[in-house]
Amino acid sequence: MAHHKSISRLMTPAGQIISNRSEEAFGIYWLVPLINNPYLNIWERMIINLAFGVVGLIRSSMIPILLIFSLICAMGQWCPVFASSSTVQRTIIAEPYYQIYEDQFTLSSSPMNFTVSFILPNPEALHSIKAYGPDNSALNLYAAWDGSTGNMTILVETNGTSSFTLETILHYTTQKSSQNYTTFLNLYPAVEEEMGANLILFTPSNSTLFEYPENLTYTTVDGKPALVGEDILEPSRAYNATIGYSGDFELIEINNLEHRIAVGSGGITVTDSVQVVNINSNIAYNVTIRLPDSASLVRVYDSIGYMNYELNGAYLTIDLRTRILPTERASFTLVYDIPAASAFESQAGNIVLSGSFLPGWCQYLVRNLTLVVELPLGSSNVVAQGLQVINGSSWIACWNQASDVTPHSGLEYVVSFVPAPYSIPAGSVVLLVFLVAITVAIIAYYFLKIRKNELKKRFEAEPSLPKSPKRKK
Repeated sequence: MAHHKSISRLMTPAGQIISNRSEEAFGIYWLVPLINNPYLNIWERMIINLAFGVVGLIRSSMIPILLIFSLICAMGQWCPVFASSSTVQRTIIAEPYYQIYEDQFTLSSSPMNFTVSFILPNPEALHSIKAYGPDNSALNLYAAWDGSTGNMTILVETNGTSSFTLETILHYTTQKSSQNYTTFLNLYPAVEEEMGANLILFTPSNSTLFEYPENLTYTTVDGKPALVGEDILEPSRAYNATIGYSGDFELIEINNLEHRIAVGSGGITVTDSVQVVNINSNIAYNVTIRLPDSASLVRVYDSIGYMNYELNGAYLTIDLRTRILPTERASFTLVYDIPAASAFESQAGNIVLSGSFLPGWCQYLVRNLTLVVELPLGSSNVVAQGLQVINGSSWIACWNQASDVTPHSGLEYVVSFVPAPYSIPAGSVVLLVFLVAITVAIIAYYFLKIRKNELKKRFEAEPSLPKSPKRKK
């Protein structure tokens, strides 16, 4: 029968010619026997033809759809990218004693205010925070603490600028267990709008990292070990984590430090007046610091007298006068000498002394710092970079002050001068005057004693005067 012959080609309602090979390739070959069935009425044949048209339309569109999908992926639109044009670059310098956060914001708009939040274990964890505009001008900011959520909200008055920098220092965020340490971190800032974020997290110096978030990559940045990552920040979401590391660290910080350097012909004498703060969660009975390798003649004392200490190589352990609880303070003065070969250089007749504002042993956060460099009497051609020069009647000093200083602050000084032919360190003037006064007093005492003895001998050698005769009444 004519109705039973095979159909090699079929015209679909969409006007496309589909061969049996194409139909089999697209998985619709099973419709062909149905349309050749002589028992189908006209409506059933119309339905089958309509099915051919729909399936053919879908199959004919698959290649363009796949091409468009591939193009989108190639352009990076399917992969994680910053959907918002606002971005922030966060750099964290993580040390056991403190963590420095630098956030560089670039906003898609120019708001008058901008809000940034940190999750903190307590409000005392916020040490300081500063904001700067694109011209490095200081911006006003306000902080509010929510004890129920542990949220510290910072409102920055951006004054219509679309970019600014936020510098934050946190402390009291590290816990110690034996020789292992855990530091709580805010990986990304919590903001109120969607924002793209990049992170560079420099790990603690002289530490071995054994735990960190899986979404970060361990690498090196500028030759230093670091964790890096990126994310799209969701509005009002916090991004917190901890890192674990091992090492040998003293959990203290410095509330006040006067770093005094007295320069002499044989080297320098360093006198550091220190007030330490216990930022550990445990009681502290002593403090261990690492002195410069060339330090000698170490002395430690406080207002009562000399203090006990133990020097093991370059490591100095000072026994505190009394124990200090967490957040409590203790004061002492540390004195040591450094030879000329390690302390300064001689250049064309000038003595050049340079270094950091902080003493070599101080790896900690210093809230208030005073640096004084005392030059020998008779010094001339004094040039001081980063310091102010003060000429007294019997001394010459270079000094400066700073606050919230760490080894990462980059504060350095350079002092050069021409020494006198016979230099006397200015720091020994008081001692010299004291010795002269004692010498004068001793000489005066013996002079008066000798003079008194001479007068006594003279008085005894002279004959006594005759007594006046008594008058008779």
